Amino acid sequence: MTKIDIAGVLVDNISKTETINKIDEFVKSGQPHYLVTPYSELIVFAQTNEKYKDALNKADLSLPDGIGILWAAKYLSSAGHYLLTSLLAIVFNPIYIRSVIKEQVRGSELIWDIARLASEKNYSLALVGGRVSVSALAANQLKSKFPDLKINLIVSGNVFDDQLAGEIAASNSDILLIAYSPPEQEMWLSETLARLNVKAAVGLGGTFDYIAGKRLMAPGLMHNLGLEWLWRLITQPWRLPRMWNAVPVFIWKVYKWKNKK
Repeated sequence: MTKIDIAGVLVDNISKTETINKIDEFVKSGQPHYLVTPYSELIVFAQTNEKYKDALNKADLSLPDGIGILWAAKYLSSAGHYLLTSLLAIVFNPIYIRSVIKEQVRGSELIWDIARLASEKNYSLALVGGRVSVSALAANQLKSKFPDLKINLIVSGNVFDDQLAGEIAASNSDILLIAYSPPEQEMWLSETLARLNVKAAVGLGGTFDYIAGKRLMAPGLMHNLGLEWLWRLITQPWRLPRMWNAVPVFIWKVYKWKNKK
């Protein structure tokens, strides 16, 4: 697999199918691994936090979650500096944007494939994250589609501490799905992985909220055009400061990175 450098953060050029195959390999290996799902906002975080950048770059897999990652990979690889043209291509020429990293691997979709893998291979899951009963609601949705799915642990509302690490380890789960807000999620996984007694840990951010029905998924058209960020802004206007980092600040950081080379 090829690693693509996005402003100092290494992202794997990998498809969703290849990702599931790698997770299967990780579980069979019996050794601990962790996966991160960086999108544009996380690249911005990493510019001013070396510890966080290190946590992303040490991951066994770094999946291209956001459309901004695909755009940046293409823009940084191109000989010219046609910033506006490349940005317009996100909507008007999506094939062009996908000519370096070919597929966006969204955590909100990947979770269903992980559940299918676990159900078929009799792997056990631990669902950790979200507020109040969000993990339980997410677990119910997964089990409604995969009735044989084995879920050893369901936890919501906990802080990152030794007690949580102990609960995860005691559950003896094969795959940990952890859905807390970045950057704490990725740094905690990096620092605590060896104590969690899992073979694959996947950081999924707010994914549980979407499959539990607490937040609305973007309509199909906006989803296909890579405009999920706009949908989040419309439906969650309090995210404006985060959207500022995810869109204009991210574009500026990538532009500066390209021009300093």
